[in-house]
Amino acid sequence: MTPKIVLSIGRQFGSGGRVLGRAIADRLGMKYYDDELLSYAAQHSGINQKLLAEKDEKPVTSSFFQNINHLIAGNDSPVSDENIFKVQSDAIRKAAVESDCVIIGRCSDYILRDYEYCMSIFYWSPIEDRIERVMKRENIGERAASEMIRRTDKQRKSYYGFFTDKDWGKPSDYDMVINSSDWDDEQIITILKGLYEMK
Repeated sequence: MTPKIVLSIGRQFGSGGRVLGRAIADRLGMKYYDDELLSYAAQHSGINQKLLAEKDEKPVTSSFFQNINHLIAGNDSPVSDENIFKVQSDAIRKAAVESDCVIIGRCSDYILRDYEYCMSIFYWSPIEDRIERVMKRENIGERAASEMIRRTDKQRKSYYGFFTDKDWGKPSDYDMVINSSDWDDEQIITILKGLYEMK
């Protein structure tokens, strides 16, 4: 069976990683997994997609208090953050062997660290450019955009650190780190297309 190529894309909030991931997937005819991964994981695990979405790249809570809260709410089958992560990890590994694909975040670079055909990429951008992008995309003011960036990056950093014991966004942990403000979208797509073709 021909090995499948995976582009794992980590990203700062507002850096354009999601848009660029979708664009390269479309250009190369690869499957694209972002929120789609939640549907995929739910389909193969039987866990409600809404529950997966609630925990998606969010800071981890204590399993003890989390399970107590589930029981108080009347759920006699609590699902821990660790179990949710395992379900997503299994879905990521399954997706990686089924077809060439782009996977956005969710520690996919770490989960596939031993997979020879995974290329890990991290997008970053200066804060002022990210604020401008988020303001335009969300139709909000500068202060709200800045707070949204700060909060989301903090959540992703916490989630990534908990499950990988590594520093989110550390350049040496990725095959390529791209400042999305230094290149236009078409140039970045050309770079990633070249990487894909070399692999």
